Amino acid sequence: MNLDCFGSGARFHHIGIAVSAINDVLPTCQITHDAMHGVNVAFVSLHGCCLELIEPSGNNSPVSGGIEKGIKLLHICYEVDDIEASLLRCRQYGFHVIRHPTPAQAFDLRRIAFVSSSAFGLVELLEAGEER
Repeated sequence: MNLDCFGSGARFHHIGIAVSAINDVLPTCQITHDAMHGVNVAFVSLHGCCLELIEPSGNNSPVSGGIEKGIKLLHICYEVDDIEASLLRCRQYGFHVIRHPTPAQAFDLRRIAFVSSSAFGLVELLEAGEER
């Protein structure tokens, strides 16, 4: 069975992983600070799968609580052609909007949104654009 929760053009983009300190995992990687989202991020390919390493950039970071609880896997991200249409479509599959579209430093200010469902957990939607 093939579910089409986010629209026919949706493509897997990355998996978000919480870390206490990116430099402890990858000492020589390029880190992007995203003040708007309260995180620092870095990207790495692990056997062909893109991972976004996410560390808190302050005490009020949205990933701090998860790290304290030992939660590493944060989200799966899909790149979508029309983020607004994808948000409407995924509601039919039980997803609820957690964060409406906002620009993200890590993606050259393309917008991201977060949705969640009891069946699939947290999903990030990334507005389509040129690859990094």
